[in-house]
Amino acid sequence: MKKIKVVVAGGGTGGHYYPALAVLKELKKKNDLEILYFVTDGRIEEKKLPKDIPDANIIKINMKGLIRPIYNPKNIQRLFHAYKKYIEIKDEIKKFSPDFGFLTGGYICGPVGYSLKKLNIPFYVHEQNSIMGITNKRLSKWAKKIFTSFYFKEFIQTGNPVRISDHDIKRENLKKYGIENISNKILLVFGGSLGSNKVDDIMYEVYKKSSINTKFIHITENDNKFKNFKNVFCFKYIDELYEIISVCDGIVSRAGATSIAEIKFYDQKAILIPWSGASENHQYYNALELQKNGKAIIIDEKKPNIEDILNFINKINIKNINYTWHTKKDVSTNEIINNIDEI
Repeated sequence: MKKIKVVVAGGGTGGHYYPALAVLKELKKKNDLEILYFVTDGRIEEKKLPKDIPDANIIKINMKGLIRPIYNPKNIQRLFHAYKKYIEIKDEIKKFSPDFGFLTGGYICGPVGYSLKKLNIPFYVHEQNSIMGITNKRLSKWAKKIFTSFYFKEFIQTGNPVRISDHDIKRENLKKYGIENISNKILLVFGGSLGSNKVDDIMYEVYKKSSINTKFIHITENDNKFKNFKNVFCFKYIDELYEIISVCDGIVSRAGATSIAEIKFYDQKAILIPWSGASENHQYYNALELQKNGKAIIIDEKKPNIEDILNFINKINIKNINYTWHTKKDVSTNEIINNIDEI
């Protein structure tokens, strides 16, 4: 097996973390891979990486992103702090001596990417969203190649890597989430990796009017809010969410890049509630493609139309009780790997 050393950064949300994870896991299958991963203190990648890739070298960085709008005076202090972290990061990368870097977005990628540039180490960037983030936009000037989920004229469109099962998944598996009758219509509801009180509020109104024969698996921290609904099964967290996405009948979610990619990969119908606070309103633009293809409707979180949601749910077809999702390769992950010159 070929020995490869890679520096990785990307996180803050699942949308940045999971594409990096998918690529690293695939690389490990065929290479002797040594990983140096810079994680943000307290964010998703710090919590999950030790379990997902136990042998990764992890360096924790305590820093914060820039405040919007960018000209906020407090950003002067944050930029000064980021520069101090850049010196620390650069020293660690120099000691590690990697073959290349792989960055998937989030503010931590700024000092990591700049360090790689200064050390003349090639690096690659993956942009998950339909509108490029501030950090990735800056890094695109120095990166060897830019991979994107959506179409950008000047970059390589690979799609967005998703987590997949290495085995077939049966609809019958939904019973372990409390649903006894899998011949009912079953929808998965979640607010992205950071959760969403707004999605919870909207769905509360939906549940009040929905059929008792339509079942909902709802990922939420506010499980007490839904205790009176007999057709709603609440969980604070489910790690292998793709096991539900692959065999349920429909999705209600935010429109982050990972959610969109999984909905497309598993060919699901979706009710998308873009987060209005997303930078450059990118979640709305992420959702547009699915809506244009007839796979989704977009709901305005500030003025939600509950009847539109109920009508869309009524039109969703129910999968057969014997339905099985057959495992397949994630083309996006392999497309990225095939375009990395150092492998």
